[in-house]
Amino acid sequence: MSYLVFARKWRPRDFDEVVGQEHVTKTLKSAIAANKLAHAYLFAGSQGVGKTSCARILAKSLNCVKGPTVKPCGECSTCMEIAEGRSLDVIEIDGASNRGIDEIRTLRENVKFAPLNGRYKIYIIDEVHMLTPEAFNALLKTLEEPPSYVKFVFATTHPQKVLPTILSRCQRFDFIRIPNLKIVDKLKEIARLEGVEVDADVFFAIAKACEGSLRDAESILDQLISFTQKDINLQDVVSVLGIIEQDSFIDLVNAVAAQDASCALKLIDGVMARGKDMNYFLEGVLEHYRNLMVLKVVKSDADGLVDLPADTLKKLVEQASRLSLSDIMVSINQIFAAQDMARKLGETRIPLEILAVKLSMLGQKRPAVVEPQNLPGMAILKEEKGSVDSSLTSFGPASACTLSDVAGKWDAIIAQLSQTKMSLATYLKEARATRLENNTLTLGFPKNAVFFKEAMAHKDNLKIFESALKSAVGAVIAVKLEIVDSVEPDTAEQDEVDESPLLKSTLDLFKGRVIKKV
Repeated sequence: MSYLVFARKWRPRDFDEVVGQEHVTKTLKSAIAANKLAHAYLFAGSQGVGKTSCARILAKSLNCVKGPTVKPCGECSTCMEIAEGRSLDVIEIDGASNRGIDEIRTLRENVKFAPLNGRYKIYIIDEVHMLTPEAFNALLKTLEEPPSYVKFVFATTHPQKVLPTILSRCQRFDFIRIPNLKIVDKLKEIARLEGVEVDADVFFAIAKACEGSLRDAESILDQLISFTQKDINLQDVVSVLGIIEQDSFIDLVNAVAAQDASCALKLIDGVMARGKDMNYFLEGVLEHYRNLMVLKVVKSDADGLVDLPADTLKKLVEQASRLSLSDIMVSINQIFAAQDMARKLGETRIPLEILAVKLSMLGQKRPAVVEPQNLPGMAILKEEKGSVDSSLTSFGPASACTLSDVAGKWDAIIAQLSQTKMSLATYLKEARATRLENNTLTLGFPKNAVFFKEAMAHKDNLKIFESALKSAVGAVIAVKLEIVDSVEPDTAEQDEVDESPLLKSTLDLFKGRVIKKV
């Protein structure tokens, strides 16, 4: 016999074997049991999640000699013919290559003839969204009032491209991406039945690489067995698929959390030296911080939200316990900035390295720029020790304080706050003082900084800021937060930053500003 690939060999034979689509299979079984079947179904979802398999199982359930039944026997000639794709009563059509009006006219003519062997004539049209508008229109009348012995099952990866007139005549089922842990369970079963020894971490690496497609996962396992001709370990998966080990992301976060920028840079260099896709690596860093955020917020029962094997999940839980939620969110915001820089530069290594250094500096004390009153216009570097600098206390009573006074002290306030709570200074860098009325200062945050505004609204953060503000202007001023359409930065600096994303990152890193253009 010719070799049968895993994706075909282990195709589900009945509804109970379909993985991860219980909401679909339960409804279809109930409809079959109650004899309340629609004349047309639309199965929508990404590739490899079971749409065509469910269509064939539905066909077997209806035409099995023991049917209609929710569990076809799989042994009668009808079931075997459908499973092998040679049944004359179950017509499978590729919508991509049979998309014209002539093919649909032929279908309309053939619909008139009764099934040869089974109870129903079933048309399965794959990638139905590829049909032309003329072909859809030619199908409408038949689809709305087909003969009683005809059933239609349409499968598509792009349901939004199907005409609304077609959608309105079908019962729609949305197939979800299959969770990694369910794919892992299925791969373990296949490996056991095939008699192949596979390391436990290999299964999750395969599941993660296929992004919810069980068919792709089965094909990858098939490929690995052919590649190794022996027991499979994680290094085999890394070699074949070019994936990045989960430990690389864990090690990177450990390095930046320890403020070891040198170690982080060496780790990035090692990943690149192994020929890995740095865009994929940056995406992986973002996903890792996302998982840390979820674990920090949920704290327990996060299995459904963080789809990782138990040993890896344990490492992330321990890592999340050593990080603050505010630092995690600031890190995520910095990753977004690195992705934006990578798009502008057309390469990812430099933004990744800048990101690593930035994350390593979170929480470090930094020099602040202050302007002594006896040296107007000149800036010196002064190492902050945690006390309020004298240059922040030059204003009189609140009645004499204006919005421009606050704006003039803004950079010094942020520099001072960076010594006591770095995350708070980061939030305020995204804001601008927009109004000072009735002894209340309004801070405006742009729409892309909603999290910073919400974090700033915490009473402890407001208390710290109001204290720094009081030291700066010499009066107690209340603070109000709002979201604005945009926050206009310094024009001269913004022009320069727009020209160079590297300059913007450098300014952010060293808390600098543009003094002069040359």
